[in-house]
Amino acid sequence: MGFEVSVVVAIFFISAVIVGTFSYTVLTTSSELAAEASAEQHQMQNKRMNTDIVIASSIAAALNGTYDLTVTVKNTGSETLDFGELNVLVDGSLKDYTFSDTAVTWVPEEIRDLTVSNLTGTGTHRLKVVTENGIADYATYMV
Repeated sequence: MGFEVSVVVAIFFISAVIVGTFSYTVLTTSSELAAEASAEQHQMQNKRMNTDIVIASSIAAALNGTYDLTVTVKNTGSETLDFGELNVLVDGSLKDYTFSDTAVTWVPEEIRDLTVSNLTGTGTHRLKVVTENGIADYATYMV
């Protein structure tokens, strides 16, 4: 009976070592993932705090029943942004836009123009430009 008890104790001990090793590996990996996510969150918050834009002007050029809207936007923050990653909303609807600059990189204090084509409607309209990290500016314009 002594031999069987020794074998069972040895099996339990080896199982406990294996489970402990596995648990340590899982906890270490989880801790590393949480640390990386925390660092990424801090980086995103820092970038967001240093981002700001201002809509300098918005001019509607009427065509045959539709109009093109030219929006002049200035990067007033200290972050370099991706001009191709802006979202433009007119009266709450997401619109496609074009820009004539060849460089997509938008450095601080730089002024850029974008054009939203084939818009309809008359009267006062609301315009919103949103950066890649959620910072926005609003303006209104008349057609």
